[in-house]
Amino acid sequence: MMNGLRRLRSRWSSMGSRLGALTGSATRTLTVLVMSSLIAGLSACGGGGGGGGGFLPDNPDSDLTSYTLSLTVVDENGNPTTLVSETFPATLLVEVRESGVDNPVVSGVVVTATAEFATISPDNGQALTNSEGIAELEIRAGATLGADTIVVTVDSPAGEVTASIGVEVSASGFTLGTFDGTAFLSGVIGLSSDNLAFRGSAVVRLAVVDERGNTVSGVQQIRLSSDCSLSGIAAFRTIGDTSDGTTTLTVETLDGLATAEYLANDCEDSDTLTATLIDGDSTATATVTIAGRDANFIGYVSSDPSEGEEGSDRTIIALKGTGGPGRPEVATIVFEVLEESVVLEAGDPQPGEPGYLDLEARKPLAGITVNFDLTNILGGITLVNTSAVTDSNGLVEVEVLSGNVATSTLVTATFDAAAAGSASQLQTATSNQVVIGTGLPDQNSVSLSTELFRVPQARDIDGIQVAITVRLADKFNNPVADGTSAVFTTEYGAIDSSCLTGVSNGARYQSLRDTSIPLRGTCTVLWISQAPRFPVFNQDLIKTTEDDGIFSCPSHTGSFGPCPDDFGAIRGMRSTVTVTIVGEEYFIDANGNGIYDEGETFQNLPEAFTDHNEDGVYTPFAGPNCGPPSSDEDCAAAGLAEEFIDFNGDGDYSTNVDPNTGEGVYNGSLCPVEGDGVYCSRDLLNVRADLVLTLSAIDGNLEVLIANTRFNPRRATDRITEGDQHVLYIADIFNNAPGAGTTISLSTSGDCALLTPESFTVPDSAAPGAFAITASVEGDGGGGQLIVSSESPDAGGPTVIRSLPCVTSAPPDPNDL
Repeated sequence: MMNGLRRLRSRWSSMGSRLGALTGSATRTLTVLVMSSLIAGLSACGGGGGGGGGFLPDNPDSDLTSYTLSLTVVDENGNPTTLVSETFPATLLVEVRESGVDNPVVSGVVVTATAEFATISPDNGQALTNSEGIAELEIRAGATLGADTIVVTVDSPAGEVTASIGVEVSASGFTLGTFDGTAFLSGVIGLSSDNLAFRGSAVVRLAVVDERGNTVSGVQQIRLSSDCSLSGIAAFRTIGDTSDGTTTLTVETLDGLATAEYLANDCEDSDTLTATLIDGDSTATATVTIAGRDANFIGYVSSDPSEGEEGSDRTIIALKGTGGPGRPEVATIVFEVLEESVVLEAGDPQPGEPGYLDLEARKPLAGITVNFDLTNILGGITLVNTSAVTDSNGLVEVEVLSGNVATSTLVTATFDAAAAGSASQLQTATSNQVVIGTGLPDQNSVSLSTELFRVPQARDIDGIQVAITVRLADKFNNPVADGTSAVFTTEYGAIDSSCLTGVSNGARYQSLRDTSIPLRGTCTVLWISQAPRFPVFNQDLIKTTEDDGIFSCPSHTGSFGPCPDDFGAIRGMRSTVTVTIVGEEYFIDANGNGIYDEGETFQNLPEAFTDHNEDGVYTPFAGPNCGPPSSDEDCAAAGLAEEFIDFNGDGDYSTNVDPNTGEGVYNGSLCPVEGDGVYCSRDLLNVRADLVLTLSAIDGNLEVLIANTRFNPRRATDRITEGDQHVLYIADIFNNAPGAGTTISLSTSGDCALLTPESFTVPDSAAPGAFAITASVEGDGGGGQLIVSSESPDAGGPTVIRSLPCVTSAPPDPNDL
């Protein structure tokens, strides 16, 4: 028996040595057999190691073999441990051996491990032993923390074998702090300095360590902020960054360390910095002390609404009670408080312009209280706020509410600035001019202009462009509010439908010409030549230069050809362009109180219309009003297709006359509330303007008539007489002059010398009729020609439009035209 026990101890020791060599760690060896069973078994064996090959079987005659299990928990480096965390899982090593005399390892056996709340991988908790009798399983932290027992079972031929080992399950151990030398300070932000000057800065130093106190190797993100940065008066930025920084900053660790720069900016006294580990719950803090500052300058920056491209010398708001979209009754004025005034260099942005706030020389001050006042309160102008505190950019705002009288005012802004010693001195700045008006266009202040009245080649070529601009002002002749919509229509050709004053020009104008913002109170659209060019009806009544039996030209004796006079309706190739804007009627403010009073003279407006026949009235309603040389019949025919704009939507043309009194009614925002519906109306209407474009012909479609001025009326002829003065009339078949800027050139051949200028430029004009030039020649009777050429702008070269023989005497009457 004693010999058998010695052999058992020898084999046990040998197995422990081999396991220790395999794992490099201490082991815990357990067996299902207690020592009393061991002794009993040995006694049963009689010390001779009977059959069956099992280790201490209950029945010495049985062939069944039992196993012994050795359990070890190691970390990622193979070192023994009892700690398991989210960051650091552990490995469970299970060695399985037979319980026989030689303790051989058991390979290919299934090992099953279970735990109460630790997580075992793989999910089924099972693994096979390898050729060395060792099975490996991973232990991870679960949702529950604390001590846990890992129970391992193996089925042996003799029955189930069980062993267990304890572990400590903990949460992730990442901690945020900083190093002071080699010592880690948990929960503390490291600073290069915690005592800063005003607008000073400091380097922020942070470290992230694991449960063992080692800096982490993977990238961790840290979010930085402070009380002042979250208020917009301090900032963080990465090291080497030259920007203004951000209110919060996320930095990443490198080998567990991270740095950033803290900018105190306008923060004073103290600031608490906070760092948070984004993928964890660890935080760190620090407090900095910041010196105070002195403020010595205040200045005006900007106003809203602004004057647009015309500058910032004034801002315009609507009279109290008359505001609407684009016409606010409140103005916002912005001032700035700085450490000192800014000296602007050439090319630097001005106050209120983009980039001004970013100037390096500008040193804004936050937290300064500024007081406001008005220079004029006529009509009840008031301030919404009489004081305010500057923000992180040193800016402070005040709002001005309009009164009920058209006037202007200024805002003054003051604060107590630092002076020598402990004294203070008052610093003051003044705003731009705040003008109180209606912001609505009145009929007296609508101006419509065109790039060209006589549009070269537009009669014959599509796509000729003409820019048309509207300018609008209110009753007090201040530009209307930005965004006022001007709506356009045209009799012939095509035109942009609308534009917005001070905001945007017409769509095609922007696409083909210019995308810049228009001046306040103005905007521009593009008219383009195309069909239609003729009225749908009564085309046969259009007046022409042909010998049609009704041709009449008071200025010369010809029975056909160009004429400097107006032929009257129906005029061909003349297109009326109309603009309408929602506005108010004009009145004479006799008592100067800024509002309409009963009995004051005003301009009554009917509904707007497109005036095709140029007679000033809506012909289908009022009848023809052209006057000579147009007959009433021709005038009515020319106005047949006129259309009105039904502003009130009643389906009828309105003359704006009170049916009860038969008198017109003033319409406008300056009708007082007590007068609305009594002697005036606060309802708005369309104010309007129009102009006429002449669609001039190409050079090849021009005609020339020559008349001798020695006769009265001038005698139309087909030649030029040497020594006499002549007039050449140039027009197309509709008696329209060549386009503006067209060059009319005269040259001679043979014994014919020109005494008058060789070229003439057609001026721009809205007047109908042919273009006239003078011509005179001399010669010795040898004959020759006077050659007339025309070259329209962009035509590419001159075109001869007529040649006239030079003669020595006036033609006899039979040769007259």
